[in-house]
Amino acid sequence: MTAKLIAVTDPATGLPIGTTAVFLTLGSALVALFQASEPAPAGGSGFRWICLGCLDHSTYPDPRQTARNNANTHAAECRAIPLPTAA
Repeated sequence: MTAKLIAVTDPATGLPIGTTAVFLTLGSALVALFQASEPAPAGGSGFRWICLGCLDHSTYPDPRQTARNNANTHAAECRAIPLPTAA
């Protein structure tokens, strides 16, 4: 199974470029909220989120507050641990 690329990662931080908030999962992985390249369906800036532990993510851009709430809800329930990094 191939994961669909939803964000370009900043090599300095390991987070998607445009990250505006980060949430901690129950397993200590991070959920990043970032500005999407496409607008929200109702217009205006679109935001998406991705869990760097389980790799779950938003399926389409939402207004910032909606995407933030969804990212925070995921982080509060996700037990994924951080993915290992190459040495």
